[in-house]
Amino acid sequence: MAELIKKILVPVDGSTASQKAVEYAAWVAGKTGAQVMLLHVVDADKLKLTYEAMDRFLPEWEDKIKGTDDIKRYSPFFEEQLSCMMEDPLCKRGNNVLKEMAKFAEKSGIKPKTMMKLGRVVDTIVQVADDEKCDHIIVGKTGLTGIKRLAMGHVAEDVARYADCRVTVVP
Repeated sequence: MAELIKKILVPVDGSTASQKAVEYAAWVAGKTGAQVMLLHVVDADKLKLTYEAMDRFLPEWEDKIKGTDDIKRYSPFFEEQLSCMMEDPLCKRGNNVLKEMAKFAEKSGIKPKTMMKLGRVVDTIVQVADDEKCDHIIVGKTGLTGIKRLAMGHVAEDVARYADCRVTVVP
């Protein structure tokens, strides 16, 4: 008996691979009635925001959060940063990617929820899947970077490695 798919997370970066992932998610949702959520992660590493810098902002957090993982610990910080940085080209681009991908999803017959987060890409995808209780992540195999295989290839692989739910990598 196959497990029911209720909520699908699709990380999108605007690449053809992430479009294919959206298409496939739409197909799966059509068959299962699952809700689809599109996630765009603004890569914190690209924004030159270092975790050390964040620690300087949040010294008193140290004690409260011993033993929790980075991403939970920095999420509130990232949320705040993200709203301050909506004018940043990376955030603007992220917004556009989400709009485009949502339109594309609607053409494929679904109305997705969209979400933009700031963080380290793999950690953030895995964390969001967890927080949102997604039972399936559908991710494109290659993404937008100079060295195709290296970048999204490793994101897809790492998500598959670390996520607690089923992960489908769409070639």
